[in-house]
Amino acid sequence: MSETEVQPTGRRSLGVLPRWIILFSITTGTFMANVDATAVVVALPTMAREFGVGIDALQWVLSAYLLAITAVLPFFGQLSDAVGRKRILSLGLLIFVVASLCVAMAPALGVMILFRVFQGIGAGMFMATITPMALAIFPVDQRGRILGIIGSMVAAGTLLGPALGGVLTGAFGWRAIFLINVPVGLVGAIGTLVLLPKDSSKVRGALQLDVLGLTLFIAFSSTLLLGLGFAPSLGWSSEMVVALLAAAVIACVLFILRELTTTGPLINLRFFRRRVYGWGMLAAFLSYILMLFPAFLFPLYLHEVLGWSIGLTGLVMTCQAFAMLLVSPVSGWWSDRVGSRRPALVALVVMVLTFLAASFLEADSSPWLVAVLLALLGVGVGLFSSPNSSAVMGDLGQDQAGVANGTIATLRNLGRSIGVALTVLLYQLFAGSPATAEIPADRFLAGFQGVLLIGASLAAIAFLAVVFMYRTGSPTPKPNLRPFLD
Repeated sequence: MSETEVQPTGRRSLGVLPRWIILFSITTGTFMANVDATAVVVALPTMAREFGVGIDALQWVLSAYLLAITAVLPFFGQLSDAVGRKRILSLGLLIFVVASLCVAMAPALGVMILFRVFQGIGAGMFMATITPMALAIFPVDQRGRILGIIGSMVAAGTLLGPALGGVLTGAFGWRAIFLINVPVGLVGAIGTLVLLPKDSSKVRGALQLDVLGLTLFIAFSSTLLLGLGFAPSLGWSSEMVVALLAAAVIACVLFILRELTTTGPLINLRFFRRRVYGWGMLAAFLSYILMLFPAFLFPLYLHEVLGWSIGLTGLVMTCQAFAMLLVSPVSGWWSDRVGSRRPALVALVVMVLTFLAASFLEADSSPWLVAVLLALLGVGVGLFSSPNSSAVMGDLGQDQAGVANGTIATLRNLGRSIGVALTVLLYQLFAGSPATAEIPADRFLAGFQGVLLIGASLAAIAFLAVVFMYRTGSPTPKPNLRPFLD
């Protein structure tokens, strides 16, 4: 059977121009999903005032979205192999567009959060299918370039999100952030439906999904985040909080037992026994948590304490993304020559020192200092992510690259969700209140500075994890790009 018969989105059936048009169409969703993840952060101060809520309620604007993506990614990744990637991708884009419209029209914060969940489901559906679909329609010798383009779309969405969110919120209100998804998402959906060849009538394999493991994982992550989220307002002794956290512990234990005994685990926990993989995943998970500390708090600091406009706040927040985008290629070049260990350790030292320095920001701090600190945080993330991920994936080898990639994606979204909840929890602990608007600057700064000090501690723990990752003195693993290219 020919390749075209097996894979109707195959390379032989498409010309050069249609391939690039299709790539543009299917990556619009990834672009907008990442814009939404960062643009909404800049609008949080406006939402807090409009809905009259504190930081404990605002966290769900981000957490609900990230948690939904985390929950559905493993399922739809495998489901698309069985029922067709075009179906899952097109439906995901449609759900994302409709949910974006509903979020923009939400009359209350609770309604908005509900539709943010549906937004996350739609985003998870096309995130799970875009990369394998793009690789299927291009020649093998162009795979590295295509992966780079997809990564650039992710970076571009992350980069433009704060600025776009600031401009739209300042000019039209926060609802405009979600309304902009509608025309852009429709362009992608139409392009996907019209240009992509039909899915094969013959599936490549039966759906093999660890349904019980997936259910337990969703139960664990949901109850953990709900427990951490409600603790600041209800108190740790609240029956609801205790019940949620107890359920999280039980679900976690059952999930571990399930994954260690099933033949087709959702996350292969046995791989965590490997030195490089296990410690590398821990360091990566901590870095994902840390990403949300400044992303969640700095817009509130800039707007509420320094008194900057939402538009200016959005522009300054792009410093972190710009620095990350500029440094990421350098980190790849550096790790190609010296291995992953040195770039990762330098990156984490930068993060520790920057978090410590940021914890000294005051109500009269220089705007240039704020911009430099945000840029340094971007430098740290940019130096760390690529070398560490390459070392982790290379440790398993080519035949398990999909498993490693799926685990990294799951931990990334779960870590970001926990990062939001932990930020809120620590802020209230140090500030003594969940309020961020119309409170004395010194109280806000107490919470702000306390969170950043904890962030420095977590970055130091990640540093130790990388040290243990290479503790035997064996040669430093060089980044293995073959898992990405085969």
